[in-house]
Formats: sequence, structure tokens, C-alpha cells
Amino acid sequence: MSHSGAGFSGDVDPDLPLSPEGITFHVACTSKHLADRIIFVGDPGRVKTVGAYLDTGSITYEASHREINIITGSYHGVPVTVLSTGMGTDNIEIMMNEVHILKEYDPKKRRWRARAGDALADPLETSFDPSKVKLIRVGTCGTPNEEVQVGCLAITQYAIGMDNTCQYYDAPAVNSTADVQEVLAKVQTTSLGKVQVYATKAAPAITQGLVDACTALNSKANASEQQRYYVGATCSASGFYGCQGRSVGRFRGHLTAPNLTEELGDLCFNVSEGEQRVVNIEMESSALCYLSNLLGYQAGAVCVVVAQRSRSGRAFTTPEQLAKALSNAITVALEALTKD
Repeated sequence: MSHSGAGFSGDVDPDLPLSPEGITFHVACTSKHLADRIIFVGDPGRVKTVGAYLDTGSITYEASHREINIITGSYHGVPVTVLSTGMGTDNIEIMMNEVHILKEYDPKKRRWRARAGDALADPLETSFDPSKVKLIRVGTCGTPNEEVQVGCLAITQYAIGMDNTCQYYDAPAVNSTADVQEVLAKVQTTSLGKVQVYATKAAPAITQGLVDACTALNSKANASEQQRYYVGATCSASGFYGCQGRSVGRFRGHLTAPNLTEELGDLCFNVSEGEQRVVNIEMESSALCYLSNLLGYQAGAVCVVVAQRSRSGRAFTTPEQLAKALSNAITVALEALTKD
């Protein structure tokens, strides 16, 4: 299935563009095709890769529009949707809004579904529980941390936004906690103090679910097949090069944060989980966690470390390392996503 926004016709709200069938402007599906448990991947081609891990014969829906591919099936009998977002926090903002619309807007009645406690909730209708929406990003990343090697998994506990996407939204309540404020204060001591950064947190249940899934995976593997993983802070940038401290060609000498990798690698956060470090740099998780927190959804991320960028250990994954770690990341994410 495919559709074009230009093909939308009839009485369409320009601020909430939906087709008469209830298809959102970018995600080619209706609410019935979107499961409550969602895997986000950046690469459109990775949707089929993850889809191969779903239960045999379980795929009930598949569609494509622009860089957004979607497959819905099940994993261990639990409905799961795999959705590509494209690269960047800006794309995550689009996807989170359209997931929100598909989950909570009734296009026939043209109103939002009631949540428990809403003043005008209809007592005859079932209230929507936002916490049942669970999202996990599976992707790739680099690391500024000299302890984290390529081929490891990085699990997000805190998310640092080096982008400006979420500056257009009020902060969720979790952002005012002492732990998140500790992370933000430390980051602002770096050259990122010149940038309006923000910090937030992944859903603790998702983070713990990913850790538990890694532990279970390793319990079935021999010593040489153990999947190493690290839990900590994820930094999300709005670009790949200068935004992540890569100084290329004639841009050299013109970066706002030229020593970004080294500065992030040196950071240490004293939070309630204990001492934590920055474990990875990528381009999506900050907006995913921030906007999910604002909506009351549960979100987190697990990424394969493909680039070691610290002072002492510069390296890049081999295709074999990437394939093995990505397979493990997909398994871990699906296991965490489908456990209550």
C-alpha cells in the first residue's frame, strides 16, 4: 500500500491531515493496523529485517510511503508493529505525533479518545491507557566512551538532546527530577553550553526490560557468544558530522563544539542508579523519550555501537560484527517489548 499527501481530498483539517479512511499524512496506515507495541528503526530497509523475526505467517499489514515502511505482525503471539522513521529527531517528531493520532484520535467522531480522569470523559466509553503504548528504537550509534567497544549494545537510561526539536514542546514532568537535572547540569559544563540542550529519561520499565532480555540472551550463549552491553546516557544530535563533533575538510576550525567527543567521554553523572557515563551518540532517542514522556507512553532504545570515537580506541565495526550485534539487538528489543 502507498499513498500521497497530495491525494488527500475532501474535508481535511490542515493541522490534523487525515484521509477519509483515517490514514495519517506520513504513516501509511489506519489505527487498526498499528499495534500498541512498536519497534522504531531509522533505516527503511531494516523494517523487513526486523519483520523476519516476527512469528511465521503472522504479518497482517505491510505498507510503504516515502521513507516510512511499516509491517505489523506478532512476536510470541503479541501484536507488534515495525516502523521506519528515517534519520533524525525531526522525523521522530513526525512519527510520534502520528502514532499519537492513530492511537488516540477517532476520525469518525472527530475527537480525541478520553483518558481516565478527563473532565468530559464518557462513562460509557473505555478510557485510553497511554502506558500501554510501548516503543523501542533499534539502531546504530557511535560511542565517545573508551570502555565501550564496537559490536556492543548501548541501552538508553538517560537521553540528552543536542538538537532543538523538543524545544518546541513543554518539558515532561520527569525532566524536573534531580537525576535528569544532574545530567543536564553536567552536560552544560561542556561546550554544549553554547547550545540549548535538554535531558530526559527512558521509561525505567523499558530500560530494565532490555537489560533483562540481554541477561536472558547471554544465559543461553557460550562464553565466546556473549553479547556485551552498557547502560547509560545517550546523546542525540540533529546531524551526523559537525553536530556530533566530526570536523570535515574546510569545516575544520568552524565547529561550535570541536572537542565534543572528548568532552562527552569525560562526563560522569551521579544519579540514583549509581555513577553513569555517556555510552553512545546517535540521532533519534532524545526526541523519542522526551515526547513519549510527555504523552505518557513508555519508550527506550537499544543501539549497536558501530564506531568507537574515544581518544584511545578509534575503530569501526566489521560487517560480521554488525550483523551479529544487530541480530541480538532485534531479539532483545522484541523480548523486552512483548514482556508485561
